[in-house]
Amino acid sequence: MIYIYALSLLFYFSNCMRRNPGAKRVGAGLLACVLLLQLAGFCLRFWKDGVEALFSPYDYLLLVSFSLGGAALVMTFFQKSELAAALVNVIGLLIMMVNRLSFSDQDYPLIHGYTVHGLLVLHVALAGISFAALSLAAVFAGLYLYLHRRLKVKKWSDTIRRLPSLETLDHYIPLSMMWGTSLLSVSLLIAGAVIATEGSWETLADLKVGITIAALGVYLLYFLGRHYKRYTGVRMAQWALVGYAVLIINFLMNSWSAFHSWNWR
Repeated sequence: MIYIYALSLLFYFSNCMRRNPGAKRVGAGLLACVLLLQLAGFCLRFWKDGVEALFSPYDYLLLVSFSLGGAALVMTFFQKSELAAALVNVIGLLIMMVNRLSFSDQDYPLIHGYTVHGLLVLHVALAGISFAALSLAAVFAGLYLYLHRRLKVKKWSDTIRRLPSLETLDHYIPLSMMWGTSLLSVSLLIAGAVIATEGSWETLADLKVGITIAALGVYLLYFLGRHYKRYTGVRMAQWALVGYAVLIINFLMNSWSAFHSWNWR
């Protein structure tokens, strides 16, 4: 259920960064599936335990998460509510993850360990796919700068004729970055929830965490620049490469960082 919720949030983020009715519908559909599963689970608990289920912290948080998800689903159908719906979904997902992780390691070692391991696998998988998407964006940005330079000096070649147009590349760059940034955001959200629940606050002092947040900040600033249309396509392509450079530095930090060492203990 958490995986479906995280995937739904991914599509909500994508729609926020760049208006995409298709992503909006998919996100809403996945969220509806989560709500149905939550409702079924709560009804079973209520049928088994009666009104006492409302006094259980687990069921109470499940009800809160369900209510937030329902509110986000309703907000989806209102205009200019994309960001609000995404933020409400973030809170709902966090509550669901914390609720699932509330099974203590001492009392429920199997459930707790399985949940933590599953969330960390999801975190790593989303981060890996995000890196691939942002790598595509960097390739498109490099091609954009190369093609723009060659056209500016009017140097034609067979290679130039084989490249996509500047307009096509300008479409592919933000599209790849939109998915990459959305995946990275959800991945960091999951990692943050696990860190908070496990109480491993010392890992936040790791340099890798700061560089990751810096990379995410660069990409978010890219979308702000495109939204307000203050910069040229060349400057936006350069900004995409800057973000990827920060991401590469972050990747190279794995050899010296202890951030992931606590995850698999």
